[in-house]
Amino acid sequence: MRKTLFVRSLALLVSVAVVLALAATTSIAQQKIKVSGKMTQTYTKQEKLDIGDVEGHTMTLAQESGTNVSTGEHKMLDGAELVNMMFSDLVKGNGPHQGYVTLTKDGDTVMASWNGNVTTVMSKEGKPNITFKGTFTWIKGMGQYANIQGTGTYSGSFISETTNVAEWEGEYFIGK
Repeated sequence: MRKTLFVRSLALLVSVAVVLALAATTSIAQQKIKVSGKMTQTYTKQEKLDIGDVEGHTMTLAQESGTNVSTGEHKMLDGAELVNMMFSDLVKGNGPHQGYVTLTKDGDTVMASWNGNVTTVMSKEGKPNITFKGTFTWIKGMGQYANIQGTGTYSGSFISETTNVAEWEGEYFIGK
């Protein structure tokens, strides 16, 4: 009887140790890393269609290219080339937009899906001041970012008719 109690206690102790070890390993493997950056991107393709239901209603499908500069403590893809594909459905420059951005550098790649809103305010001179903001989710990674997971936010503005700057911040971890 004492031997059976001892064996059961030992088995319980070993089980608890294994569970704690696995929990610690999972915690380390999924450590969230805070990152941020600034993307400068310019249209390489753009197709804009007038819808015609109300004044100023347009749909746009576009591709942009540019670079990412890491601004956080962790230098995630600093100097990476980017390709951003986007779709917008705007009325007088206001409304939703969404897309996918891919950043690549030295064999490492991350891809994020994003969505948010565009806001256009006309200046006193009659020029549009276009800003945007929203959220993103890491959806794919290669190289050191294989199995990337995480989310973040972005905001930005157009600095010319064809070029915009977006600042972003978020976090990621590498899943199993």
